[in-house]
Amino acid sequence: MAQRSILIIESARGPLQAVAQNLQQTGCQVYSAQDSRDGLQKAMEFVPDVVVLSRELNDDDALDLCRSIMRNVGGETAPAILIAPTGADLSGIDDPSHDSRLAESLALDLLAQCVKTLTFRARQTHDSQSVLECHGVRLDPRFAVAEMDGVRLELTPTEFRLLQALLSRPGHVLTRNELERATGPHGKANPSESASESASRTRRIDVHIKSIRSKLNHKSVLIETVRSVGYRFREPAWNINSTR
Repeated sequence: MAQRSILIIESARGPLQAVAQNLQQTGCQVYSAQDSRDGLQKAMEFVPDVVVLSRELNDDDALDLCRSIMRNVGGETAPAILIAPTGADLSGIDDPSHDSRLAESLALDLLAQCVKTLTFRARQTHDSQSVLECHGVRLDPRFAVAEMDGVRLELTPTEFRLLQALLSRPGHVLTRNELERATGPHGKANPSESASESASRTRRIDVHIKSIRSKLNHKSVLIETVRSVGYRFREPAWNINSTR
């Protein structure tokens, strides 16, 4: 799994630096910015999993910065954004029996834990868009690029999604219904459709698979037909030369 990354934006060297140190100790990559302009630039450059904004930025600036980040770093790579309290609001504990420094330390620990949770969730989402590669076939879902042995494969969007579904689980059999769902909302069954319409949809999967195989050329054998069930992409340990 790739290293988790966090961008912390606060107007001066303040309490969030303690959060940064905490996160660095757990293996996170932490970037810092001291104003909205620098924060946006670094968000676009490094595309962090989580952005933490300080309350020391006034409310309008913080909200405008949130909108700018989401607008300029959108899609699957958009980070989670947390506006964190700082200064007098940091403790969050009104009990006068608590030492103020202890209260602040506890609040910082809770904030750090919240950021860790957000980075974990963000990384799970990003991992679903990870590059897939097996037997020299490589798919990069982020850019919708498919290659075989370094040569670009010209796949239609539907073919790309089908190959992505198969390549994401090599060795596992996917039914035609599962492959239909992988092609997007238009591939979902309509409860009112007739048996002939359902059969027509599943036959379309066969047609798409045949087209993908033709584009894989001599590696078409990587997509195996499992009679009466569906298809699977050959597991990594399978020897492609065994069929020649």
